Amino acid sequence: MTLRRSLAGLIGVALFAVALCSFGVASAAASTTEECRKPAENEPATDRHFSDENCTKEVGATGPYMTVPNNGTHLVQWTKTSPIIEWQTTIEKTSVKLTCEEVGGSQSATNFEEKEKFGFKGEGVVEFTGCAMNEPSGCTVSSKIESTKLTFASEDLTEKQRVTYAPKEGTKFAAFTISGCAIAGTYTIEGKLRTQTVDIHTNEVGSKTGSELVILKSTPILPFFLIHTITSGTKTFVVTELP
Repeated sequence: MTLRRSLAGLIGVALFAVALCSFGVASAAASTTEECRKPAENEPATDRHFSDENCTKEVGATGPYMTVPNNGTHLVQWTKTSPIIEWQTTIEKTSVKLTCEEVGGSQSATNFEEKEKFGFKGEGVVEFTGCAMNEPSGCTVSSKIESTKLTFASEDLTEKQRVTYAPKEGTKFAAFTISGCAIAGTYTIEGKLRTQTVDIHTNEVGSKTGSELVILKSTPILPFFLIHTITSGTKTFVVTELP
């Protein structure tokens, strides 16, 4: 069955405006995690075209590429590609903006097939480091924000893909502590975070990616950043198959 890869991302997103295009591949209808690299001899691959530049390019990877399926449960992690990671919310009618310099953590992912539908799922943690308070002035925030144990699963949309991250138990996603000002306190982030494809190995998190994160039970907190998923061992970019 001929499939389509989503090679370029969404037009008009807040962070980047990139063109949307597709390449056909020979595989089953799938959303699976695969390493973006040229296969070894006799190793299965999902495309006849390959450009090493597109597997190593940080942004704008829109040309031919080749992938090798990840078998069994495999370790992956996030690495940021946007200059800064930003969180926006409101506390006691005060605009709050946090920034973090890096994102990481470790996740175990497994590709699966159910009723002729392919996907991937797993669990792990996400951590944000180098965090600081941007607004309001005079406040400080914990330098590290680490999630609780999360589960995640692929979600196929028409020309793009989302991955939903949710607490494995309860509703707590993470927490952060503000000090030194009128809104000082520890705030629990609850709900779900969703990433969405931008190009062959880049995903974004933003106002249009479907995240459902709140603090104080009902106040939205919006994260904005771009990430790659890489293998924990070789640090190879991970791409996903799309219908």
